[in-house]
Amino acid sequence: MRITRVLLYLAIILSIISIIMSIGSEIRFSKFQNYMESLFNRQNAKVNDNISMLNTKLEEMEKYFEPNGIVEKFINYKSNLEKHLNDLEKLLTLAQEDKNVGYFQLYITGSREVWIGIKDEKGKYVFQGMLKPGLSPYKFYFFKDPSIRTSYTINVPYNSQIQTANPDNVYFLIQEPGQRRLKKMPEAKIKNISEELNLYIPTIRGK
Repeated sequence: MRITRVLLYLAIILSIISIIMSIGSEIRFSKFQNYMESLFNRQNAKVNDNISMLNTKLEEMEKYFEPNGIVEKFINYKSNLEKHLNDLEKLLTLAQEDKNVGYFQLYITGSREVWIGIKDEKGKYVFQGMLKPGLSPYKFYFFKDPSIRTSYTINVPYNSQIQTANPDNVYFLIQEPGQRRLKKMPEAKIKNISEELNLYIPTIRGK
């Protein structure tokens, strides 16, 4: 009987200990769960704040790229400024009246663009491009330098080569010291502009 009672008491004590440990584990689990929920809520709030901030920045950026926005205005302004500067360079080039220099301009007849290539004596291109019908804005200086340099004033050697596939549509408006004259391109390829265009160059002619 005494052993039975001891075992019974022992079983009751173990049960109580087990219940206490279970309650303790439940309390710890509840605290851990609350901690994780709090951590999740804080992280979720941060993520939501970042998303909200990102959406705000995206909305601000959309304003830049929307029609008539800052980006479009900047592109238009830049394009207009480049056009005006380009027009200004053309005007400065055409307005130059250098009488003691030698240069020529190209006049293109017809309704289509004409390709023109100019090489130096070594065969290196100093100019090539498609020129529109009418008087080209480029001035090619073969004797002395222009008084004002622009992107349309190009120095070419006096013995340059000129080539085109449409010689019948190309005319030279030649400015030489003391005179101006017009000359049609004689053939598709000119091997030496000084000789074949009979350019007047005092330092070469000795006069």
